[in-house]
Amino acid sequence: MLPIAIVGLATASALSWTAAAAAPPEARIVYRTVRLSAPARPPELYSILPSGQGRRLLVRGGEQAAWSPKRKRIAFARGVVRKEGIWVMNADGSAARRLTTSPGDGEPTWSPDGRRIVFRRSSTTNFDLWVVPAAGGRATRLLRTPNANELDPDWSPDGKRIAFQSSRGGQIQIWVMSLSSKVARRLTSGTASFSPDWAPDGRRIAYMTGGRIAIVDANTRRVRLLPTGTPRSADDPAWSPDGRRISFQRGGQVLTMRAGGGGLRYLTRAAWGTNGEPDW
Repeated sequence: MLPIAIVGLATASALSWTAAAAAPPEARIVYRTVRLSAPARPPELYSILPSGQGRRLLVRGGEQAAWSPKRKRIAFARGVVRKEGIWVMNADGSAARRLTTSPGDGEPTWSPDGRRIVFRRSSTTNFDLWVVPAAGGRATRLLRTPNANELDPDWSPDGKRIAFQSSRGGQIQIWVMSLSSKVARRLTSGTASFSPDWAPDGRRIAYMTGGRIAIVDANTRRVRLLPTGTPRSADDPAWSPDGRRISFQRGGQVLTMRAGGGGLRYLTRAAWGTNGEPDW
């Protein structure tokens, strides 16, 4: 019986190693830090595991990061003089490339096929949405509204719609635009709403309103407010790839919670600085 037991143990061990090798790496969260000890220092981008371990510096002078669909690249914005614009780098922070050069370009988001990046661009009068090839090329205007500001775009998982915040109508709310018709419809009302982020299922959008995180159904417009704790300063929600949790910033730190609310976890520490703008 001993040889059989050894063979069984060896087989089980081999299977365990095979499963471990085949398991995908845990999805990291990228976020921005501004050091409290040196507030004039440019912001830094880090990535961290959902457990709060394994913090890695990716780039100095970067902010507003967004993962590519296959999580191999990160788009981000830079406001450093002579380096302004939208940039793309590898997931480990290497091989950074500049895509645009206009000061005020920011808030990039990837198309689901990873070929294009939508971002907001500032002019002398307002903000509009633009799109640029992820491999580099000429940026073109996606949406022009001279009497309103359109910011913080997020591409839907099916690639057919873009959610964004807009001041059209007088108050900032969450809107969704069809890319085929260019027709936009308002999803939220009441208290001003910001920072939309599509759920992986393409049916729901997380956003911030009144210092809390809320979820709106993109079809029915039904809204659910989530308990995000105090201080009431939650912002910048970002869904986990499996849709089970949401990361967000609150009180200068990055946290995660269950998608239905509750189960709050701190990912960052105050000693690191003011942390925010997470993307998962």
